[in-house]
Amino acid sequence: MTNLQNRGRLLVCFDFEGSYGMPHDVPFDVRRSARLILDELARHSAQAVFFIVGRMVEDHPDVVRDIASAGHEIGLHGYEHDDLANYDAEALGLLDKNLARVGSLLEDITGSRPQCFRAPYLLAPHFYRTEVYAMLRAQGFRWVSNREIRYPVELLRPGLFPAPGAWRASDGSARLVRNRALLGPLNAGLVAKETFGGSPAGRLRWLLGQRSPFIRDGLAEIPVYSPLDCDLLGLPKPTDDTSPEALAYTKAVVRAAAVTPGRLSMITFHDWIVSGGNRLSLLGDCLAAAHEGGADISTIAQRPDWLHFA
Repeated sequence: MTNLQNRGRLLVCFDFEGSYGMPHDVPFDVRRSARLILDELARHSAQAVFFIVGRMVEDHPDVVRDIASAGHEIGLHGYEHDDLANYDAEALGLLDKNLARVGSLLEDITGSRPQCFRAPYLLAPHFYRTEVYAMLRAQGFRWVSNREIRYPVELLRPGLFPAPGAWRASDGSARLVRNRALLGPLNAGLVAKETFGGSPAGRLRWLLGQRSPFIRDGLAEIPVYSPLDCDLLGLPKPTDDTSPEALAYTKAVVRAAAVTPGRLSMITFHDWIVSGGNRLSLLGDCLAAAHEGGADISTIAQRPDWLHFA
């Protein structure tokens, strides 16, 4: 067990979007998916952050109630799972009304308004939009998580290169590329064009350091601290299994990300990806690794001091 000073801080997050966000026109049982995820979290006594699509809050309040009753933090993931980066003024005005209505509904269901927000598609390619952040701040949101970072471990994911087995080390374990020198080239746009950090040199220092949360437009921004599940697995249908190679490599990445001594980390799953096929074991592996490494698995609602962790 790690000592308290080196104990990692882990946010387990779900982009909870069901049929609204998946790129497949197939049947999907959101209640079953939620139950599988909630049961796995309960087995490991872990609390998570659920970024839920607003339409799902309206259409499945029973599912939202189950999530809240289990003690998890609930935020919003847009309303229609649209690309907010391309919204015009009229669409932004409608989004403002929709989010306000859903926020009131969440307050009726859970007893409190949502404090966190993640945009569908992370507001790519800039991962930020002034008008959206101003809207969120005016509605009382406190923190967001849109700033994507590309990580070296994505470079050897199975299927990216034609050489089979390139991701395995000589002993058969996963070869995880962790070279910090690659972070700069992989995130050249962040370093050159982002708006926080004062200068490219300041952003590069941030990128090569602990990548602490930062304040932008009055909101705390927690960057995406590890690849999303879709960055490693693609976009499988909920009914399809993932190949053993891709699943093994993703498990290795997830387990490593779950234990980051002395700093804040985050692992993000999509409900329709992790609950489908043979992929629920990814969540179990993540939580087991975090417990084995002595990580503190919590939410910002429970640990607001994490917003200031450096």
